[in-house]
Amino acid sequence: MKIKKYIKKAKKKSPRLFSTAKFILKFNLLAIPMYIVLLLRMEIQQLKDITAGIVFFVLQSTGIDVAMLPNNLISIPISGGSWAAFIDWDCTGWKSMYALFALIFATNFSARKKFYGLLLLPLVYIINIARIWFMFFYVSNYGLAYFSIVHAFVWSWGLIAVILILWVLWIRWALGNKFILIKSKGNRQ
Repeated sequence: MKIKKYIKKAKKKSPRLFSTAKFILKFNLLAIPMYIVLLLRMEIQQLKDITAGIVFFVLQSTGIDVAMLPNNLISIPISGGSWAAFIDWDCTGWKSMYALFALIFATNFSARKKFYGLLLLPLVYIINIARIWFMFFYVSNYGLAYFSIVHAFVWSWGLIAVILILWVLWIRWALGNKFILIKSKGNRQ
């Protein structure tokens, strides 16, 4: 009973802080299944195969000389030999799609608006395919110089930025384009 009183008091005293804390709690609870998948090393082979097939097709379609080897290994020629990369579970973009799902479902919007937000998940997958294509394009045109820096930036920060931008755009839509980042006090002209 004391907990309910404390929650009610906190909600009344600082509704914005309470709402933020509630969002963070829901987001972290929604992250638990992702950690279970990581802990148990669960993978969906079909998603890896589909992703590798799409990447191979896009590489071919854009004129990059490419070969598909067993186990989703994609190879391209570079000066002095060839370079290859596996399309593994992390290349499928599943974590990014799940992160966007969790961000959307941790909000207080209606279920209907949340389900509309799920329509962004295929876009995240397509952007992920474009990132993989870009890495092969980069190596094909510039070799392995600075590959690790480009890979780390594009691979990590690029998709994080995309997820946050899509989420903010979805919030803006869900609020009816009334989203204001900073609420000013008074009339400034």
